[in-house]
Amino acid sequence: MKTRNYICLAIAILLSLTISARKQGEREMVVVAYVTSWTNEVPDATTMTHINYAFGHVSDTFDGLRIDNPDRLRMIVGLKRQNPSLKVMLSIGGWGSGRFSEMAASEKNRSSFVADCVCAVRDFGLDGIDIDWEYPTQSSAGISSSPDDTENFTLLMRDLRRQLGKKKLLTAATVCDAKYIDFGSCVKYMDFVNVMAYDMGDPPQHHSALFASPIASRITVSEAVEAHLRAGVPAQKLVLGMPFYGRGLRGDSIMSRYDRTGFLPKGYTKKWDEAGQVPYIADENGVLVRGYDNTRSLAAKCQYVLDRGLRGGMYWDYASDNSQGDERTTLYLSLLKNRKATLPPRKVLVLAERGGLHDPFTARGLQWLEDNKERLNMQLVVMSSAEQLHKDELNGFHLVLQLNHPPYAWSKEAQQDFQHYIDRGIGNYIGFHHATLLGEFDGYPLWRWFSDFMGGIRYDNYIADKCDGTVQVEDRQHPVMNGIPGTFVIEDDEWYTYNKDPRQAVHVLAHVDEASYTINTDTKMGDHPVIWTNPSKAARNVYFQFGHSQRLFSNPVFVRLLENALKWTLEE
Repeated sequence: MKTRNYICLAIAILLSLTISARKQGEREMVVVAYVTSWTNEVPDATTMTHINYAFGHVSDTFDGLRIDNPDRLRMIVGLKRQNPSLKVMLSIGGWGSGRFSEMAASEKNRSSFVADCVCAVRDFGLDGIDIDWEYPTQSSAGISSSPDDTENFTLLMRDLRRQLGKKKLLTAATVCDAKYIDFGSCVKYMDFVNVMAYDMGDPPQHHSALFASPIASRITVSEAVEAHLRAGVPAQKLVLGMPFYGRGLRGDSIMSRYDRTGFLPKGYTKKWDEAGQVPYIADENGVLVRGYDNTRSLAAKCQYVLDRGLRGGMYWDYASDNSQGDERTTLYLSLLKNRKATLPPRKVLVLAERGGLHDPFTARGLQWLEDNKERLNMQLVVMSSAEQLHKDELNGFHLVLQLNHPPYAWSKEAQQDFQHYIDRGIGNYIGFHHATLLGEFDGYPLWRWFSDFMGGIRYDNYIADKCDGTVQVEDRQHPVMNGIPGTFVIEDDEWYTYNKDPRQAVHVLAHVDEASYTINTDTKMGDHPVIWTNPSKAARNVYFQFGHSQRLFSNPVFVRLLENALKWTLEE
């Protein structure tokens, strides 16, 4: 009996140790965010494990430390109240930040610099130091260098480790090909190494392709990892750097306009490099003019980190993410929460008034969205009035879906935010039926911008007795019309008419054949568009004039139209 008890006890201890080790391993995975001194964003501290504050610099006298915008650093350290396990480090260096060579070459200068670093850690409540010397023995950044820099880098890391002690962190950011540093001598002093696997090429090559491809640069992300492993960095000390920005040719006015407005010029397209596992923008000749990363490529890189047993991921920089936080969320979900490549959900604001004649359509629409949100990877927020919106709140959504909500009952702030949201392409838009109830209604004035957005129209009249109508598709190549027959019937709906045809200001995808109405009516427009998009706006947008009857959700063509519109507007 005692033997059996001992065996059971041993098994229990073994299981406990295994679980403990697994939990310990989970805690060790890191997501490192570089946060800059010259931006104003307040990071969401729940989406990362470490913040590297950029930057500190070697002082002009080579023997001390200077910190950019120390008040912002104090604010960043204060984020530990939001996430007590967050580690905040001071990153010293950056491209063009010099005087490392002179500092590290002198034992006196080095000792004084290290002492300043230790004081900064103490005075600011930091968790450690990150050295971003770009690069020892190399002067391409316009800084001084010496053949002795590699050896002196090791001495610097040794001295920092000795003075910081074992409880504080010491890391370094390193060039993609693992040059300029003797990792065999100094990696023992470092907690982990952030490999800068980006800026590795210029158009027509991608600067951060995961794997080799015809458009990859001289070195790929996976080759950068292998170079560091060969140089002596253990996998468990290797953190893969990822870019939250695109890289095009310097001074490219076309790409600068794209950055400002979200518009790609005619002939320019977004493409996916299957071999390299990265997206890019190509010109009319199919040539890469800008390489960048998106959630799909970042998720692939996260999976690579997991498959290769690396320590985690790093990114430059927090402020370069979009307003919805897609890229940082990809790293958080993939590396910290799910431990597998995960695309973040697309956030959809559904504006849906309840009650009244349109409520059956609204209720059925909300149920359909709820039933399909996981399949379409959507996160839904439902509001009954745009007057509830706070300033800048719209910027957190990928899509505004005006399911059943008039265009006039918006606060002034919400109107201004929506105009900016659409004009700048911060997010996208789908509207149904009630969204073109444009004019003076319920004591509200005409919202002129929204009228122009819809083609410069005002609501004129409607067919009060609901009827069926046959819709004829005009642009079968548009993504919203994918798989849609050339003609289809919309049953039991209201058909609005307007003071003028919007066709001159919008791109019409389909119109209703007024001769097909199942009742006799004089409420007609002649040329009567019912599905259109406004291509002058940076936001992807589509409006459906029908949307009154709940029967629409039993119509497979309508459901296909809705799903097509969602996929198109939510596509990255």
